[in-house]
Amino acid sequence: MFSHVSLVGILLAALSAMVIGMIWYSLPVFGKSWRKMLGVSDEDMKKKMGPAIAVLVVVSLVTAYVLAHFIVYTHGSESGGWIEAGVKTALWGWVGLAATAIVAHGVFDPRNKKVLYINAGNRLVTLVVMGLIIGAFAK
Repeated sequence: MFSHVSLVGILLAALSAMVIGMIWYSLPVFGKSWRKMLGVSDEDMKKKMGPAIAVLVVVSLVTAYVLAHFIVYTHGSESGGWIEAGVKTALWGWVGLAATAIVAHGVFDPRNKKVLYINAGNRLVTLVVMGLIIGAFAK
């Protein structure tokens, strides 16, 4: 069943998560306000960047791999093409897993709620783009 998913699609989806994160949390987009709300300096970010990137590569690969499995199940159980299955699965995954986890943690977080919105928005865009890519490479 998993033979429908392309390894290239999974790798590109994982790469897209990294690119989206770099853009999303860059200083001109949300990075400046995000860092300010978290109380993180540029120096702190530079110190943590190496180990953080290693973790993010692994997390992005795991997310893409698991999302691909869910996309296969969605495609098999509903009518429509692979790209549609990718987007539907990503949206449901965001609503039912990512957003709910972010909100559950954010309820007790004393920080500005804008941090929650920035992080939830990042996960939404990331998952939808990953779903599009995995769907586009499926056969």
